[in-house]
Amino acid sequence: MFDRHLWQRQIIDYLDVFARHPRQEVQLSGGAGVVPHLALRTLHPFFHAFHTYPVDATITLAAITHDAGANLLVQRVLRNRYPTVMDIDRDLRASQEVCVTVEHLVVELQTIPLAIQRLNARRGSWLRSTIERELDAYPWSFARIRNLLRELNEQNRIESLRRLRSCNGRYGADDLALIEASLSDAVAQVRAYAARLLGVMVDAPPMSLVIRLLQVALRDSDAETRFAAARALGLLRERAVTNDALTYIESHLCHEDPFYRSAAALVLGQLGDYAGKPTVVQNLCRLLYDRDAYAREAAARALGRIGAPAALPNVLEALAHAAQDGDVQVHEAATDTLTLLRQHAERAVQAAA
Repeated sequence: MFDRHLWQRQIIDYLDVFARHPRQEVQLSGGAGVVPHLALRTLHPFFHAFHTYPVDATITLAAITHDAGANLLVQRVLRNRYPTVMDIDRDLRASQEVCVTVEHLVVELQTIPLAIQRLNARRGSWLRSTIERELDAYPWSFARIRNLLRELNEQNRIESLRRLRSCNGRYGADDLALIEASLSDAVAQVRAYAARLLGVMVDAPPMSLVIRLLQVALRDSDAETRFAAARALGLLRERAVTNDALTYIESHLCHEDPFYRSAAALVLGQLGDYAGKPTVVQNLCRLLYDRDAYAREAAARALGRIGAPAALPNVLEALAHAAQDGDVQVHEAATDTLTLLRQHAERAVQAAA
């Protein structure tokens, strides 16, 4: 079975890989450029499905676009089962009909916005500027993609969010809808701005917004955006982070990807002593021995922010070990936290005496 939803899902699966090393992915595919690379990656699910579910694939293609270029794409896949990026580049330069169809598919399946959404601010800017430059080398206008790139210019959307500052954290339904949409924006700076606005909200935010904020804090590709979302969760604390949410964050400390482990530690650190559950503290303590330096540093700083609940003998011992770490950032974080937690431990002893 092949439909539009599966088509886009397969594009997204690839873009998750593309976002890690976008320039390298383009080069490995043949180096023809970003435009033919993203065009091929947009078409690839259709090409693959055509040989397994030809009727479903053809119907799905026709539901999105049924112009002359669609027929040419079917002829292309019949002639060459798996076209290369160079084949697609030649087709785009030689046939306006193919260009119109490919452009329609790229826009309708949201390949470019989905790609930018997975990149940090610097790489997202590189992708937009590279696409604009490469389009100038083709003999066709690509008006829809150019309009899309203009819409992805973040300044207008940031200006809309900036107006909400006058609300002083008291937002209406329309304001919250704008913030929620902005948390899923393709541009990292827009997502970060929306997270900051949510952090100063006076009332408890709706659960849908909390869930989206958690996703940004734990999984966003941009470091500044992740920090903005983590900071917002720290400001909202008990108004937004339930026990279930805290358990969800804690589960990321054991994720196989170090990216998620360090992101979870950052969020827990922003929550401070509110995150001082014994299991959280012990999982952060274990993270001090992680193979990833960023995760070790994040864990050390999180334990310091949690404070007194983390001032335990085994935690102090693990921090003393981390203070000997060869990574300078880990060493500094562990040393600072060790000093702070020893003070908490001394005060606890004095209070008990």
